Amino acid sequence: MTDKHDSHALPELEPHSPFTSILKRDAFAAALLLASALAALIIANSRAAEWYHHLWHVKFGFALGHYELKQSLHIWINDGLMAIFFFVVGLEIKRELLVGELASFRKALLPAVAALGGMVCPALIYAIINWGTDSIGGWGIPMATDIAFATGCLALLGTRVHPALGVFLVALAIVDDLGAVLVIAIFYTQQIAVQPLVVGGVLVALSFGLNVFGVRHVWPYALIGVVVWWAFLQSGVHATIAGVLLAFTVPARARYETPHFSGRMGALLKKFTEAEDHVNPYQVNEQQQELIRFMQREHVLVEPPLQRLEHILHPVCVVLILPLFAFSNSGITIDFSSIGSLLLERVTLGVFFGLILGKQIGVTLCSWIAVKLGWAELPEGMTWRHVYGLSWLAGIGFTMALFISELAFKSGDPELMQRYLAESKIGVFIASFTAGIVGLLVLRFAAPPSKALQGDIA
Repeated sequence: MTDKHDSHALPELEPHSPFTSILKRDAFAAALLLASALAALIIANSRAAEWYHHLWHVKFGFALGHYELKQSLHIWINDGLMAIFFFVVGLEIKRELLVGELASFRKALLPAVAALGGMVCPALIYAIINWGTDSIGGWGIPMATDIAFATGCLALLGTRVHPALGVFLVALAIVDDLGAVLVIAIFYTQQIAVQPLVVGGVLVALSFGLNVFGVRHVWPYALIGVVVWWAFLQSGVHATIAGVLLAFTVPARARYETPHFSGRMGALLKKFTEAEDHVNPYQVNEQQQELIRFMQREHVLVEPPLQRLEHILHPVCVVLILPLFAFSNSGITIDFSSIGSLLLERVTLGVFFGLILGKQIGVTLCSWIAVKLGWAELPEGMTWRHVYGLSWLAGIGFTMALFISELAFKSGDPELMQRYLAESKIGVFIASFTAGIVGLLVLRFAAPPSKALQGDIA
């Protein structure tokens, strides 16, 4: 029997806590987002409505010398915390482009074409419905797909769906997010102050330089990131763009390969054992301390900063940033006596039909065209019924759609913009809920994955 104090006995790896396991589930992220949105809707239509709306206008900030940055809680969430979320989105996009489903032209083409169709068709449908009105600026709202919600819905089906469906949906949503970022940067940026933008651009270049020169510690990128965020905030370009740009400068490759790490760690552990003096098994001696420092350095060199940051920030986005964003942006006070007319407003209809019809037509039709022309082929295990079901899930806009709504209706008559904003959010809620339910039903009753069914379309 091995003594529990035997220094040569290898301890079992500590298992993930139940909380950590839950955090990694897409269904949990979707459920938390939905709960936050519903809570906001309930509070905004209760006696606590005044408190709810007042809360987001509370201002706070900090001062450095003569400079003071003081913003409302709503802006801190939408321009501050969401910049971190977009930074994580940027990390995911870069990873997918380098080693994921978008790493090769052949693998990336089908989800990229599907995503492109799923962006253009919704925007066109919205523009047609709102043509000639002040609300035409909201055309970008139905373009976006919410990764957390869409993959969370798919996760509810468990083993009933082929893993290829999840891969395709994530790749599609990643390209969709990239498109949304470009739309925000190009079309939803107001007046630009050149000097802060130049400062931000120089710092982004500096961050890229750190990557080139092999800096693998996270803190220099984080420090530069804070200043880049501030510069973009002052420039007029939305601060979330800073998050995406900075993410592309973070190193995605380790200093050396994992086999080299195994060999190095094996040699260090051997020296660590040889240095054991058995004086006190609960403390290390000076030589062992030095070896531990070397082991820590090896860890930094074998794990790319991109993976390390994604691992750290993803739970923060799931538990804090996205739920808080949903809670702060979903509280619409609804006049139930006029709800019927509200549902028939152009903005509501444009967003609803853009997400529901636009995504279906764009994703399914463009995918079919790409396959029929021989540009791409359906992944093994997927049928056209699955593609159609996924096109419904792509109609879940939610987080990104709400975010673009806030940008689309900023300038103009305040009262009119507030009305358009409320209409767009109602359209997003109804469309996302409908898309999620129908998408789940279509995929649940789709034919079992079969290679024989590939290329067969009704």
